[in-house]
Amino acid sequence: MSDSSGVEVQYQDLVENHPFIIICYRPDTTIFYANRAAHEYFAAPPGSLSGHRWIHDLPEDRQPENRADLLRYTPDAPVRTIENPVRRGDGADRWIRWTSRAFFNAAGEITHFQTLGIDVTDRKQGELLRENLLGSLAEGVFGIDADGNYTFLNPAACELLGFATEAEALGRNSHELSHHTRPDGQAFPPTECPVYRVLRTGDSLHAREEYFWSRAGHGFPVLINAAPLFDARGRVTGAVVSFQDITERRAARRALEQREAELREAQQIAHLGNWISDFEAGVIRWSDEVFRIFGLEYDQWGATHEAFMKAVHPEDRERVQRAVDDALTPESPEYDIEHRIVRPDGDIRVVYQRGTVDFDPQGRPQRMAGVVHDITERREAERRLHFITYHDALTGLPNRTRFGERADQAVADAERLGRPLVLAHIGLDRFKSVNEGMGQATGDEVLQHVARRLENRLPVGGVLARLGGDEFGALLPVEAPGAVAGSVTRLLESLRQVIKAGEHELYVPGSIGVAVYPHDTRDTADLMRRAESAMHLAKRTEGNAIEFSSGDLNSDVRARVSLEGQLRRAVDHQEGFFLHYQPRVAAGDGRVVGVEALLRWQDAAGTVHSPATFIPILEETGLIVELGQWILTEACRQCHAWHQAGLPAVRMSVNLAAPQFRDRQMATSIDRVLAETGLDPNALELEVTETMLMADIEQVIRTLGQFRKRGVRVALDDFGTGYSSLAYLRRFPLDVLKIDRSFVADLQPSASDAAIVRTILGLADNLGLESVAEGVETAQQQAFLQEEGCQTLQGFLFARPQSAADCERFLARPASAIAHPGYRA
Repeated sequence: MSDSSGVEVQYQDLVENHPFIIICYRPDTTIFYANRAAHEYFAAPPGSLSGHRWIHDLPEDRQPENRADLLRYTPDAPVRTIENPVRRGDGADRWIRWTSRAFFNAAGEITHFQTLGIDVTDRKQGELLRENLLGSLAEGVFGIDADGNYTFLNPAACELLGFATEAEALGRNSHELSHHTRPDGQAFPPTECPVYRVLRTGDSLHAREEYFWSRAGHGFPVLINAAPLFDARGRVTGAVVSFQDITERRAARRALEQREAELREAQQIAHLGNWISDFEAGVIRWSDEVFRIFGLEYDQWGATHEAFMKAVHPEDRERVQRAVDDALTPESPEYDIEHRIVRPDGDIRVVYQRGTVDFDPQGRPQRMAGVVHDITERREAERRLHFITYHDALTGLPNRTRFGERADQAVADAERLGRPLVLAHIGLDRFKSVNEGMGQATGDEVLQHVARRLENRLPVGGVLARLGGDEFGALLPVEAPGAVAGSVTRLLESLRQVIKAGEHELYVPGSIGVAVYPHDTRDTADLMRRAESAMHLAKRTEGNAIEFSSGDLNSDVRARVSLEGQLRRAVDHQEGFFLHYQPRVAAGDGRVVGVEALLRWQDAAGTVHSPATFIPILEETGLIVELGQWILTEACRQCHAWHQAGLPAVRMSVNLAAPQFRDRQMATSIDRVLAETGLDPNALELEVTETMLMADIEQVIRTLGQFRKRGVRVALDDFGTGYSSLAYLRRFPLDVLKIDRSFVADLQPSASDAAIVRTILGLADNLGLESVAEGVETAQQQAFLQEEGCQTLQGFLFARPQSAADCERFLARPASAIAHPGYRA
């Protein structure tokens, strides 16, 4: 039998067929089990008492008393006996004695009650009580009459009190036999007996420590509870007493007191604090030294684990709680941890704690004792020593020693990840003249400016160090060899700006030597030597330049620098940039439903460059922000012109660069473009990538919401090639999911790419998003995508990216011609 919380009632058959009433109920008195006798007694159909609140059936004048009685149960006094007048099922008024036991969870809260009800009008209740309830209890329980004479004893009470049988004690005075003297042997007068006080006053006794004597001649400490018994007129007729032998608990307490004395002595010598967690009482006791360490007064301490955790630094709480939980498990490591605390005044301290746990024979933690040591000053001194050893005092950057260690680690990471690593050695070209002409103070300020500028140009995961004098070192992780030139060029650019040092404006360029792992060498020391040699070569040749350890990379960087210069001029003068448009068709009937605007660039010599060569540079240099506004305006203007010409009302799709998307004024810029071009917002679609969405989730959601509020659609481009975080995807206000061309290229019905495409299409359908497949080049790909439910297709099978004029002619074609697999634009 179990209730909704999973509470199990043992001895199911015994309880169900018991001749007396047995009821199990929750703290709110709702019955979740009643045996057959209960149903028969109250003439209730089987099972009908479950869910019933029994206290409502009592006379109104008895209900407050019974509700109050529910609050008197404690873990130390879990058993109580009360009597209630009830009306039996046949209408007769009867008295029932309820002997109830409360059950508690680890937090000390009552989970449920088990109650035995006996009709006390039948004089057999004493014998049945012994046989059916008291015999199963581990603690000693006995009853006494109004004169203090034993009326019953359970087996545990007989054993503890030294009676061979219950009959030896029945009718004899309990005080004279078991409670007659104190631990020191002095007489204990009956007038001072707390159990007799229960008989005199009718008040219950809870968790009182006393001293009982066994008939075997020895005494022992006990924890007793006593509940008075009343007749129908409310007169005390006796009491039920339960008790436990607490000899072991007393011994543990004495040992604890001894340990506390020893700890106090140790604290005075070592300036340590000690604490004890009492799990039975649910409190923590701190020594005076702990209060001082935590910066608390006695009245500021809540004496609970929650109060302690509140003092732990928020960033350390999870780790500390995990250490506590582990320590409270038998056979686990002891509590041994270093963490931070936050004092009430905001001061942060570092403490070291070590503790041990006492377990009972069942493996349950009883108490935890430990020490706490404030090691803030020691850790701060160690930190300062470590910083001085491994950092440059002027700039705060890692020094040459530390740079060597970081280089070893960076090489190991690059080898593990299979990607290149750039090691740059940077030397200032005109620093000696600054130092000699303007003084060391100005020179130091220049070095500090240089350090900050170089730091600002480091990529994520990069490392910058001062190697000595006017020389710096940088570790630059890059994703691919093609990114090497760009990462180093950005460092050099930071040195080509005027530095303001005091009243002086100085131009202090630099030369950079570069070695690349694994292109040049796989050895860290050799990598550093090669980079330094290349730096000195750059200084000797022309200065203010980059020199690579290998000639082919020097050619790459010169080509990049040249291309970047051309792009800057082209953006400044809006020269050479134009848009091509690639149509997007409905999978079912071939209608053109949209076009994607694609950037193209032709340099001054007439060469049209691949977008893959110049768009990354535009993004890295930030030029894409300025150019992106032109792209958006031009695309919207062209789309509006097509609509005005009576061509199909296609939607214009424009790719946003990451810097544009992060611009918090982007929504305002869109408003301005739409107003200027006259394009309906519903005809504009902005394409973003997964990487852009994962930068700042909450800000991204706000930005996308601003787009949707204006009626502008948002497409997630190249889906499946980035983070593909489904947990976040459902939170983003998106309209379109574009399947990357890499999944479409090798599309076969039985291949893994086909399974991925089916998954993406199912995801789009479940999220209510339009699905678009890019890179459709064959009729077989078209057939597969249409069969799997892809809504829109884009690729060479229908049309290549083309000029506005060609796209205008394409839009004028009938849908049937466009949908034909053999058609090419």
